[in-house]
Amino acid sequence: MPNSTLPKAWTSIDWSPDLVPLPLGPKLQPLDQALLDAAAANSGKLYVVAPADAVLAPNLAHFARVAAAERPDVGIFYGDEADTDAGGQVTTARCKPSFNPALMLADDYIGFPLVIRASVLAQIRPVFGWRHRSAAWYRLCLQALTRGIGIDRIPETLIAVPQGRQRAEASARRAALRAWFAEHDLPLEVGPGRVSDTLEIRRLLKDPPRVTLVVPTRQSRPAPGALPDGSTEPHIVRLLDSLKRSSYPQDRIHVLIGDDEPDDAIYRGRSDAFSIERVITTRAADEPFNYAAKMNQLWRRAGTDVMVLMNDDVVVRSTGWLEALMTFALDPNVGGVGARLIFPNSTIQHAGMFGGIYGACAHPWYGQDEAAPTYSGWALTQRDCSVVTGAVFATRRGAMEAVNGFDETFSLDFNDVDLCLKMRMLGLRIVYTPFAELWHNERSSRQNNLAPGDQMVHFVRRWADVLANDPAYSPQLRADTDRVQPRYTATQWVEARRA
Repeated sequence: MPNSTLPKAWTSIDWSPDLVPLPLGPKLQPLDQALLDAAAANSGKLYVVAPADAVLAPNLAHFARVAAAERPDVGIFYGDEADTDAGGQVTTARCKPSFNPALMLADDYIGFPLVIRASVLAQIRPVFGWRHRSAAWYRLCLQALTRGIGIDRIPETLIAVPQGRQRAEASARRAALRAWFAEHDLPLEVGPGRVSDTLEIRRLLKDPPRVTLVVPTRQSRPAPGALPDGSTEPHIVRLLDSLKRSSYPQDRIHVLIGDDEPDDAIYRGRSDAFSIERVITTRAADEPFNYAAKMNQLWRRAGTDVMVLMNDDVVVRSTGWLEALMTFALDPNVGGVGARLIFPNSTIQHAGMFGGIYGACAHPWYGQDEAAPTYSGWALTQRDCSVVTGAVFATRRGAMEAVNGFDETFSLDFNDVDLCLKMRMLGLRIVYTPFAELWHNERSSRQNNLAPGDQMVHFVRRWADVLANDPAYSPQLRADTDRVQPRYTATQWVEARRA
């Protein structure tokens, strides 16, 4: 496309000789279809794809060329974007994680801009028209996954879009996903998500597998007045009672309880549709509590391949929580799945964890009202994380055996973070799903002790470098707050244009 016919905001970029501009019209179709048709003849070139009304970063060409040179394994790059109002002021900065399979299925977080190698466009063509509507470029990314073409981010704000971003609508993505699932015989279904324009991916469980819930307890009780309903029943009893609300077939649920107390009085007289097995896990009076060691003892006793490791102070909130966990836990590429956990006062305890926050690893939105909006709706959106809490952790025996379970060096804290990161090092994904939702009365079921200093040092030495570059987070997001916000530098060039 000659510079004379380029959108005005695109003319300041150095397009020659290796970059091809591909501005898109209102329906996300190329303004110049001939450029797309010529992809096969443009071997070695990079196509920059974005809405025609987008303002491009002055150094977009530099970032695109560097990324392409450093990552020959990647065929499609995407960048961060800023939304601006009519006056050019930034309203939202969309800082994106590295390629995130679960998030891509739930939300068109990739959006634009795209930097695509000509060789990819020669293999895969976006298909436009009423059937694919706005999802042509989203569908192209799905097809790239099928062909093993790498997709990853350029962690820089590359465009600013006036009056809000353009992306594939949820209805169009839903149609594209259903066709993709059918084409590859994937037992998955898609429905509406919990945030506007997002989706839920749910596994079709024609024959739900038997699942073992692995629960340690010492029969502790909530403090008087700690719970809204005033209950002081033992936590383990409250959990068992709440399991009856689960929509998962009760005869496929086996609860393996590791009990530090030999007295079984609290269990007498129960009549549950699920089975219960109780193991006495008493320890010597002078033996310190080691959660990791206790859980290693228990999960190895589980009689099923699929298991959910659980604290005893959680209570089922969403009836389909087990089905939501199984959606990802049954995927052989996934090591573990975490749930959305809410405090009794209706604030967030866990919605996935991010590395790098406060120089280590933290729960984003901790203590925030569960109804308050979160960055990009992430607290209510399925997505890959590097770390989830061990308070509710769905996994498989093979994944646990591959990493030899919990590292018992971390007796109380960090053992779940360490477990997730070990699985990630083996190439196994860790996923967070908000559709598995439970109440959590955190720390009330065990002694409220801080981890010893030597364990903290050991953890930091092992994982500090990994956590500082969490692929599920973004270097353009702040690391000094758990509320998740863009750094001011993420949109500095956009604001400078207005000065």
